[in-house]
Amino acid sequence: MIAWLVAATVIVCSGWLITPLSPQLIGRSVRRISTQEKVVALTFDDGPSADWTPKLLALLARHEVPATFFLVGSRVAKHPALAQRIWQSGHQVGNHSWSHTILVGKSVVSVREEIEKTDALLHELGYMHEIYFRAPYGCKGIVLSSLLRSLHKIHALFDVITWDWDNPGVAQITGGACKAVRPGSIILLHDGGGDRSQTLQATEEIILHLKNQGYRFVTVAQLLAYDSANRT
Repeated sequence: MIAWLVAATVIVCSGWLITPLSPQLIGRSVRRISTQEKVVALTFDDGPSADWTPKLLALLARHEVPATFFLVGSRVAKHPALAQRIWQSGHQVGNHSWSHTILVGKSVVSVREEIEKTDALLHELGYMHEIYFRAPYGCKGIVLSSLLRSLHKIHALFDVITWDWDNPGVAQITGGACKAVRPGSIILLHDGGGDRSQTLQATEEIILHLKNQGYRFVTVAQLLAYDSANRT
């Protein structure tokens, strides 16, 4: 009986450690920074999308809000000019793997290819800043975490999950995000992977609500730089 309990505990703990909200035991990851200042980062996964990314860029420009886009390499290959437009518009871009498959259980060689192939394409297209990584679905494991450490890559996760990929309704996306936000939060949203009309509308409502609450929007890089400055 004890052996079964130990085995079950190990399985549950191992499964939990894979999830995005668990601690990353190897390498550097960030879900939010600790601060009393009202700064927050909007992030968008799974793009670029020809249908939704341009509309989102227009919305962000209208409100003068910078964001961070974690791009899927294979989708960048299909829409290179749109990917360039993201950073040319003043936003940060990150690496969301090449194929957007769960990387847990994959070999070191395949995980490295997912990361390096996407990095190489972004650099080829002219993005010269540091490229942070975000695992598909936020799922991490020993292989990925160890590889990110060896590549000196920051794993940029999130502490505010909006569930927008399920299209639960604008009110739920907006309400969930605004309720969960704290100073230093990183908000997870999506500009690719499906119909993002709800995300588009909710993003504007989130921006208006948080600005009214005194929040200032920054990229993930700016958030981390702000954190580092506060620690000196």
